[in-house]
Amino acid sequence: MTTYQFWSGLKTIGGNIVEIRTDKARVLCDFGLSVAGQLPEDTKGLSEAEYLIQTGNLPAIKNLYSREIIKESKKTFPSTDLNLETSIFISHLHLDHMGGLRYLDKDVKVYLSEEAYKLYNELVKINEEVTVDCQLIPFSYNQSITVGDIIVSPKHSDHDSIGCSAFFIETASLKLLHSGDFRLSGKYPERVLKWVEEARDWDADVLLIEGTSFSFREENELEQPEKYKTFTENTLLNEIKDLMAMNTAELFFYNPYVRNVERMFDVNTIVKNHNRTMVWEASYAQILHAFYPNEKWTILKETSSQEDDFDYLENKISLQQLIQNPGAYVLQNSFKNLQFLDYFNSGYYLHSNGEPLGDYDPRYAQLKGFLENQAIEFIALGASGHATQENLLKVAQLINAKNTVPWHTFNPETFYEAIKKRNLGSFIPEYNKEYII
Repeated sequence: MTTYQFWSGLKTIGGNIVEIRTDKARVLCDFGLSVAGQLPEDTKGLSEAEYLIQTGNLPAIKNLYSREIIKESKKTFPSTDLNLETSIFISHLHLDHMGGLRYLDKDVKVYLSEEAYKLYNELVKINEEVTVDCQLIPFSYNQSITVGDIIVSPKHSDHDSIGCSAFFIETASLKLLHSGDFRLSGKYPERVLKWVEEARDWDADVLLIEGTSFSFREENELEQPEKYKTFTENTLLNEIKDLMAMNTAELFFYNPYVRNVERMFDVNTIVKNHNRTMVWEASYAQILHAFYPNEKWTILKETSSQEDDFDYLENKISLQQLIQNPGAYVLQNSFKNLQFLDYFNSGYYLHSNGEPLGDYDPRYAQLKGFLENQAIEFIALGASGHATQENLLKVAQLINAKNTVPWHTFNPETFYEAIKKRNLGSFIPEYNKEYII
């Protein structure tokens, strides 16, 4: 018999963890944190892992966590847990999908794509991630992984983090598709449409589909689409081209998300084509070099030590050089190095999904206030990694699973109603409940 149950993520963006279990094995998909790693100062004497488990942000499953991190108790871990062969599959490297890996025991196997595996190791090198004790195992997209009597087939997808995946999970009595985060407005819509077409022929019992875009709309974008025009990956890049063509004398500042390696590379190319030099913080250049080893990079002198002599170094540019010739450069600037902008009193700040991500983060207001004081114009230039409402429903209709289950959204009810209007089977799942086909 096969069951599946939801540990978290039913009414949050991220932190979505699902378990598929047979009598022999258990597979979990994603292991992130809906709290995005932001713990309260007072955890009431509990370790981080204990606190996250007690609050439902990590699943209370035996044989996942090291004894050095957490004290086992019947209150925390149900006594019905069995010693099953267990593996975890990570769809991509955003914190809300993999932030819990640091708490796992050394015997736990965690599978992720080869590109995501490379990115993780590079993030560790620049202190954007921590080393983990669990076993990280990279997979290629032409292989399936067997865990006991469960077969997991990863599919290359498109999101705003490199190496993202969807998962086809099959047992003797269940075909479940975990969409991961995806979009059709990125660089590779054909990847998504390929696994969607495969899923249609596969005849899935359950489609677990992310619903991020149903989270923030007071009015439904399906009813008033003109209100919700947003950048695609291509139109975003075109907007940057136009801005640089119209403003040749001012300095541009660029704040990207360090895990979106492909966009950083594309922007670097645009800057070069407009006869400017992209100046990267040393850590960002290191990430880029890992994925584009034949390229040379210019770094900001103030972010590297005197001894640094990278083989991928094109040049080192100082803040003083930027001040003297602003029209010749674009400065990549992370929030942690915002103090470098004290030296400037004009320019354009291109915020491209970098941290802080949005106005729900108090640092976002801090950033905008700082830029206003410096007379630097803030320009929001982000492109979502998530499918629009219309595209989510398009994918659900094409796959036509027996049940399409909405999650990874603040408003699963709204998404559910939209699914039902398309005459698709659906339900809103609950915690602490095992579902059987």
